Amino acid sequence: MARQDDTILRKRFDGVLDAAELARARAAGTELAYCPLQQGWVPLAADEEGDLAPPLSWHVGRLPLFKQVPGRPVHPRPESLTLRVWVEDDLPIYRALLCDPSLWTWMLEDRPARLDDDTCRALIALSTEGTHHKVRVATLGGRPVGQVRLEYGADPAAGELSYWLGAAARGRGLGRQMVRRFLDRLAVQQPGIRRITARVHPGNRASVRLLEACGFRACDRAELGLAPRGRDDGSWLGFLRRADQGAGTSSELSP
Repeated sequence: MARQDDTILRKRFDGVLDAAELARARAAGTELAYCPLQQGWVPLAADEEGDLAPPLSWHVGRLPLFKQVPGRPVHPRPESLTLRVWVEDDLPIYRALLCDPSLWTWMLEDRPARLDDDTCRALIALSTEGTHHKVRVATLGGRPVGQVRLEYGADPAAGELSYWLGAAARGRGLGRQMVRRFLDRLAVQQPGIRRITARVHPGNRASVRLLEACGFRACDRAELGLAPRGRDDGSWLGFLRRADQGAGTSSELSP
């Protein structure tokens, strides 16, 4: 049962519930609502019933606006990420992020030979098209800082997770926040996906800790069915997260 001081008494702008809090709240029968401003689930207080949107409602124009209390920020978590799709206006930042050599240290793919505007525009278009993957850009204060992607496989109930963060966003807990928020939204929008795998270079210890904090566990690659691909010659570590494995509680770390 959710503790009174842990979930039920949380105010709307104390931040959205993470996967573990969401599971406890549902088990306790706590009324929940989807907050379109923070893009996540929050407890529904009795005096907020007219202020919160139904799940996945983006008709913001139909919702009453919140008034800011003088001297207090509307959103007290300045480093809270939002997720959205890439758009063409992101092109300069997208190109700058991809042109950083450090970004490619642990990437599965090789760095493209060319990263001019045309190449980056094509990559943005590819991220929003097709049915073989779901890609979201993580933004901080409206500025893109990283990307998270789920690639669908032959099994409609499975997918492979990958992600990256720009250099300025690393080491601040934003990677874990990005992945957990993506997984939380995936659980609501695509509940049929029950099995998510990931692969990590053995030298990327920060990514190992991130995945473990998000509910993944190390698994034998043969069990996962991860064939060598890209820069993975078969030596990369394999991880698995099932839908019934909530996110972990380790300290927030990012690659």
